[in-house]
Amino acid sequence: MKINYLYSIAFIIIFFASCKERYSPKPQGYLRIDLELPKNKLFKPENCPFYFHSSDYFILKNKSNCWIDLEYPKHNATIHITYKSINDDLSKLLEDSRNMVYKHTIKADAINEKIYLNANHQTYGTLYDIKGETASAVQFHITDSINNFIRGALYFHVNPNQDSLKPIINYLRNDIVKIMESLQWEDVSSLKE
Repeated sequence: MKINYLYSIAFIIIFFASCKERYSPKPQGYLRIDLELPKNKLFKPENCPFYFHSSDYFILKNKSNCWIDLEYPKHNATIHITYKSINDDLSKLLEDSRNMVYKHTIKADAINEKIYLNANHQTYGTLYDIKGETASAVQFHITDSINNFIRGALYFHVNPNQDSLKPIINYLRNDIVKIMESLQWEDVSSLKE
């Protein structure tokens, strides 16, 4: 009995003596990512009826039928851009684009839509910000509502982790916004007639 009492006292003394140091949590941190300063350049993909200004730190790869990839090897990411001519099927193209975005609702925490209108360039579109652990964080479509339709999506070639990818997503999102704002159809004058 006396031994148990001594063990209890020793335990209490050790317990209070060991708590001299105050615990302070370490601040949250991220890997340092050095992002290049954007230098705008005009891009005119081969055999495509549009052109745009964007930063010059990606590799533009032309694919067939005016489908292009903007590859960012440093960030292990690609913006896939597809072009289609409108043949009385604008509503179907818009619905397909929207369905591609909303396929991410299984993993998405939120999907925010932002409308873009530029009457001078005759470009009208929607930018989708997809929050959460999804395969694609940003998607968009842009059209002149008469002849041309473009759809784009940003994909990373790594497992999605929003915390560590957020600075790069924001950086590449700025490129997408620049593309949407500066995109012009090759012959805007014929569209106005």
